Amino acid sequence: MSKPLIVDWKGLKKLGWCYSRAHTWRLMYDPQYEDSRFPACRKLGKHRNAHPVWKVSDVLAYFESHGLKVTEDWNAS
Repeated sequence: MSKPLIVDWKGLKKLGWCYSRAHTWRLMYDPQYEDSRFPACRKLGKHRNAHPVWKVSDVLAYFESHGLKVTEDWNAS
């Protein structure tokens, strides 16, 4: 099985992301966190309520640069 290219909120939690949705949004957009900015999400649809997704490569790079551990079974669906 190949690794996914994108991850949604549930997948982000499987990776080991421990922060809430609100704090994740702060890390992405708040100027106070500019030095440790979390990768911006994208939406697959045009509707404003479309689910946010992140590039797995960007998230893993963020985890590595900030010393966060990735859970071993994050890719086991």
